[in-house]
Amino acid sequence: MADVRVAFTTEVSFVELAEYAHGQGWRPETRSGYPIPATDSLEADAYAFVWRFDNGTARFVDDQVTEVQFIEFGGMGGRAAADTLSESFSTATYIDCLNWLDGSISDDEREKALEMLGVIAPREYESSVYQHISGGLVSNSVTIRAAAISAILQLSWAEFRSPLRRIAEADADLNNRAYASNVLHALPRA
Repeated sequence: MADVRVAFTTEVSFVELAEYAHGQGWRPETRSGYPIPATDSLEADAYAFVWRFDNGTARFVDDQVTEVQFIEFGGMGGRAAADTLSESFSTATYIDCLNWLDGSISDDEREKALEMLGVIAPREYESSVYQHISGGLVSNSVTIRAAAISAILQLSWAEFRSPLRRIAEADADLNNRAYASNVLHALPRA
């Protein structure tokens, strides 16, 4: 069964989340009382904490770069645990992000939705996610294009090589060109 990721739409304190986890009967797996530096290379500058529960795991990540806090649920009980969490905390699924991006939202909200989407979308290619992130690459806003590049880095799908190459070669913003070039070199080849 695929992992389920949900993002917190408002900042959550780890103490509050740990109290919630304790009340749910989750058992800490991380040997610290607080999140520790994440070991995933795509999560540099992120902190993580893992709990186990009867039918799965819950891995909290506080990403300092994307400024997205999320939980990745694994195992058979992941979907149910995500649904229960959303009753106590304000969370969003990647489908919520897609719906926001389809709507009339501010540039700041669009930037945040793209950042969240990159972090919580399924790790396997999905055309609707690809379309929305590719759409962010052609935005008039420099920061929205940067958020789309960040989402591509998080997802690391080879399918993004072509649109990202265009940004790396011709974006009006020098920083976005450099960022896109660096991400392009990190993407897998098809």
